[in-house]
Amino acid sequence: MRIYEFTLILTADPNEEEADRLYSIFDDGTITTVKGIPQIRFHREAFSLESAIGSALLDIQKVGFDAVRVYINPKVMLGAIGNINLRERGIDEAQAAEMRARLASFAEDWESPEMDVYDNYKETKL
Repeated sequence: MRIYEFTLILTADPNEEEADRLYSIFDDGTITTVKGIPQIRFHREAFSLESAIGSALLDIQKVGFDAVRVYINPKVMLGAIGNINLRERGIDEAQAAEMRARLASFAEDWESPEMDVYDNYKETKL
């Protein structure tokens, strides 16, 4: 297993009680709001990126939250920019297809102009 870093962009900003409930479910994420955008930054140990994101989504749904986007920094996550060899990462064709299908619901939002704020995420969160 390895640690995967990603950020879930939430549909709503948790209040203090909801944040406490979220933190009672996971200890590998940090809840923040950046420029009015509620999010949770995870450092999740899992066998694959898909299982890390999937388990984090299940965790937040237990408290009644949902995510509209997943942000993954390619330099941190994959160590490279450009073509990624999924087989080297332990992801076969079936897993890649399933991951693509699961993340397809984020595609329209991901490409929206509002997501431009994440083009320079590192600078934005400072």
